[in-house]
Amino acid sequence: QQRAGRAGRTKEGKCFRLYTEDSFHKHLQPQTYPEILRSNLGNVVLQLKKLGIEDLVHFDFMDPPAPETMMRALELLNYLGALDDEGELTDLGRIMSEFPLEPQLSKILIASVNHNCSNEILSIVSMLSVPQAFVRPKNEQKKADMAKAQYSHREGDHLTLLNVYHAYKANESSQDYDSRWCYNNYLNKRSLQSADRVRTQLSKIMTRFNLPLVSTPFTSKHYYTNVRKALA
Repeated sequence: QQRAGRAGRTKEGKCFRLYTEDSFHKHLQPQTYPEILRSNLGNVVLQLKKLGIEDLVHFDFMDPPAPETMMRALELLNYLGALDDEGELTDLGRIMSEFPLEPQLSKILIASVNHNCSNEILSIVSMLSVPQAFVRPKNEQKKADMAKAQYSHREGDHLTLLNVYHAYKANESSQDYDSRWCYNNYLNKRSLQSADRVRTQLSKIMTRFNLPLVSTPFTSKHYYTNVRKALA
């Protein structure tokens, strides 16, 4: 009904519904469930703990999540080391709460220092935090797949994203050249630019907590192995 209200607000218009009237009455819910009921609560719980809120079960949520969802979030944070067995925030958890990321990604970022690959993990996490970088036009799918194959890594998509980011930075020069290079390689320039900005933001947070940006030499046989260990 809200969409129908948009049609005709400033001038005459039509609202096209992509479902049958029968589906509208029988299958569609009256309104979408609030996001807090659909989302992973790991980051929400981490932020509440950071604010000093201890009794999460009786916290006055506008739309209270299911108790089992809250328990899963607490178990996840305990597994990651952000909470101790008493449910208290650990030193690691305090650092994790400073990153605007899902808890799993912030833990990977912090742990990557021990595997001597924090630069690479920073790039991968940044790429995971933005919309899909690969473009696959319907009428050029084969060419797009061939372009993607240039950067594919047999060990998985995370390393493929790392290769794409490295290629983007290696070819970064003028704005016009960037656009042409992304177009020719079927890559979304805006996503890559966003990833670059996210990376800069995350690197500043790492510097604030004295987490060094380090890399294994690219020629080393342990280069990709260390990255995979940090992701595991």
